[in-house]
Amino acid sequence: MTRNSSAYKISILAILTALLMIQSFVPMVGYIYILPGLPGVTTMHLTVIIGAIILGTRGGATLGAIWGTLSLIHAYTAPVDALTLLIFQNPVIAILPRLMVGLVAGLLYQHLHNTKAGQRGSMAIAASFGTIVNTTLVILLTWAFYSQQAAGIYKTDVSHLIIVMLSAVAINALMEIALAVIVTPFVAKPLLRFKRE
Repeated sequence: MTRNSSAYKISILAILTALLMIQSFVPMVGYIYILPGLPGVTTMHLTVIIGAIILGTRGGATLGAIWGTLSLIHAYTAPVDALTLLIFQNPVIAILPRLMVGLVAGLLYQHLHNTKAGQRGSMAIAASFGTIVNTTLVILLTWAFYSQQAAGIYKTDVSHLIIVMLSAVAINALMEIALAVIVTPFVAKPLLRFKRE
C-alpha cells in the first residue's frame, strides 16, 4: 500500500473518526467543562483541522460532519447544560458549523502552504480560522433558530443576545484558538512528512 493511495487516506480517516468518537464520549477528553452552564472548551476541532490538512477539504469536511453528528447524538444522550440541550439537538447547528471547520481549514491550508506563510504559518492560520468559523456559526445559528430561548437561558434581552453569547464564549473561543494554533502544526507537520515519504 502506497502512502498516497486511497487505502491510506481511508485508514487515516478511520483512525481520526475513532479518535472523534473517543473525544465525544469519554468525559473531559473532547469537551472540557470549566464554567458551569456554559458549553465546554472543545478539543475535537483539533482532530478535524489536522484531518483537513492531511486529507484535504473533502476529508476535513467528512470529519467535520462526523463531529457534528456525534455532537447531535451527544446532545440527545448526555447533555450537560441547558444551552447544549437546546442548540445541539438541532442538526443544522450541530453539523453545519463542524463541517465548515474542516472545509475552511482544508481550503486555507491548500491555498497558503506554498506562499510566504510557509507550512507552519499556513497550518496556524487554517487552525485559527477553522476554530473561529465553528464558534461564529454556532452563535449565529443559535440566534437565528433560538433567540428567545437562548435569551431566557442567558437572562438577557434578545437584542443583546449575540453580544452576551460572544462574551460568554469568548474565553472558550480564545482557549480553543490558542490550542489549535499550538497543537495543529506540532501534530500535522510530522504526519505530512510521513505521508510524503
